Amino acid sequence: MRIIHALEGSGWSGGQQQALFLAQQQHLQGHEVLLVCQKGSVLEGKAVEAGLKVRPNNYRKELHPLSLYNLLKIYDEFKPEVVNVHRAWAHTQWLLISLLRRFKGLIVTRRVLFKPDFNPVSRAKYCTSAIRGYIAVSQAVAERLTETGVNPGRVRVVYSATDTDRFSPLAEHQLNGPWPVGSEAKAALLVGNFHPNKGHLLLLKAFNLAAETWPDLHLVVAGQNTDSDQLKKLAAEKGFAGRIHLLGFRDDVPALMSRSLFTINASYQEGFSGTVRESLALGVPVLASDIPANAEMNSLVPLRLFSCGDEKSLSQGILSFKQRPVAESEKQSLRRLAVERFSVPAMVKATLDAYRELL
Repeated sequence: MRIIHALEGSGWSGGQQQALFLAQQQHLQGHEVLLVCQKGSVLEGKAVEAGLKVRPNNYRKELHPLSLYNLLKIYDEFKPEVVNVHRAWAHTQWLLISLLRRFKGLIVTRRVLFKPDFNPVSRAKYCTSAIRGYIAVSQAVAERLTETGVNPGRVRVVYSATDTDRFSPLAEHQLNGPWPVGSEAKAALLVGNFHPNKGHLLLLKAFNLAAETWPDLHLVVAGQNTDSDQLKKLAAEKGFAGRIHLLGFRDDVPALMSRSLFTINASYQEGFSGTVRESLALGVPVLASDIPANAEMNSLVPLRLFSCGDEKSLSQGILSFKQRPVAESEKQSLRRLAVERFSVPAMVKATLDAYRELL
């Protein structure tokens, strides 16, 4: 199969990683794969290093004549059977290419839960029959697509992959920065960039409620801007600020998770959380808000859920790990199920099956 993966974006993100996973594994399975990514991006460098065929493109903005011209040349030279787009600008531009060339192999991967804007361009993007199908990273995302007007028969659910080799309890996970919790204490960990949706503020309140009952528990928070003055000030206002550790961005997430008693996902909205999957792959249990995507994940691999946005429920969830510690056999089961459901080979197989069904 001749496959193009297309997406804009200069920085590194979960979607960039998923596209790279797909391109690498499909290439190894004998498919002819071309990655059309942002010129000068992190993804371009990683793809070249991996030995993939890459055609960088400057997507510039959602509609740009020069970008469209370059993509048209790429299409005519490569003659793909499938174009799988992974981001909004690539979605728009490859839709126009498909209409110009009467191409019948355009597949859109949707990773986010928020509803698309219903401006004229967006409406056309989601209502046209020129798109043969959609890959949703969870049932929650699939339902949001159908609410948008997409025919359910054109949607397939393919769960995003986790690097289960990197996030393995058998691997040696080296710290690249300080681990602020002493060897005799226990830690709960939240990994997520500081944003209102991620529930950092709710977690600080909930930890304050739970901390007195569990005196040797510490809270560790990592992610972009989690060491900001704003969050530090809020943490300092709490009675147990000395047990709240704000690390900022860290690239040694497996090491942080492997040293934690459990991890927390306090988000108000998610497509299908990567950090939850990573924690499960390590055999580290997860306390998560009961939003649809987390409830769906709980049907695949057991989580402990709390009522979204409820600080008392989150506090009780934290204390449940003191009252009902997780047995070693449970951790092993989490790891086994995560590998079955979320490994890269499982995701690649499901994606190829989706191509065949939708086309």
